Amino acid sequence: MIFTYKNWDKFCALLQEKGVQSITANRLMTEKVCSYVILKHDVETNVKSAFKIAEIESKHGHRGVYYVQAYLLDEENNVELLRKMQDMGHEISYHYDVMDANGGDIALAIEDFEEKREKFEKNDFHLITLCQHGNPIVERKGYTSNRDFFRNEKVQGKFPMLTDVMVDFKEKAVGGTEYLYFSDAGRKFKLIFDPINNDVIPSDDKNIPFDNLTALYSYVEDLGANAIISMHPHRWVKSKFKYVVKTAIFKVIRAVAKVLSKIPFMKKFMSKYYHLAKKL
Repeated sequence: MIFTYKNWDKFCALLQEKGVQSITANRLMTEKVCSYVILKHDVETNVKSAFKIAEIESKHGHRGVYYVQAYLLDEENNVELLRKMQDMGHEISYHYDVMDANGGDIALAIEDFEEKREKFEKNDFHLITLCQHGNPIVERKGYTSNRDFFRNEKVQGKFPMLTDVMVDFKEKAVGGTEYLYFSDAGRKFKLIFDPINNDVIPSDDKNIPFDNLTALYSYVEDLGANAIISMHPHRWVKSKFKYVVKTAIFKVIRAVAKVLSKIPFMKKFMSKYYHLAKKL
């Protein structure tokens, strides 16, 4: 599957042709929707690419949800683009990794989260749903993943108005909800088995890959299911050639990282600089 803007445009056009208009995740917090597709985007770098994806979706009448890393709000140009995306009807919210950033210390993570949440609110991005960031190379002790933040009872009590799509979205959606979850992690779309718990119970061997987005949608359509389709905008590019080059570089870096991660001191070194992986 080639991650080009042209292919995302074709997919959004296909949804429109099928009479499917995607919705934002926050809509399900106030309204029961029986049939839906959510186009979910984890914005870890390159807001310009996210803006391009948002324009494509808006052209076809779609509304997506964009979970944005807080550091990206430090640049006014990024904030301006995100505001334009919000004006298009897209949901702009927080892609957090406060557990990893604070070594699993819940008190420090809460303090960090409060600071970042205020940054979003001050820029008129009002948080309702949000999503944790994965950080695959982090060495963790005493916690499983960033999802543990919203699994914590103290955090749930402090932020009852917030819903993590990877923790309690199914329960907190009006009337409850069930959906299939697809992700482009690894640069290939896959149906992710039990996305809420796959950090605790690994399920890579059960995940179903798709050769293209048309096949993915046909799978959803045949089952008559709701779907969350998650992608990383910075991995999508204008040309096939650029995508092939970027993918080749990604595969080399990933292969090297896997080898180095087996060396104890290198694993600790890479864990310390986990944030660099957001660029891949």
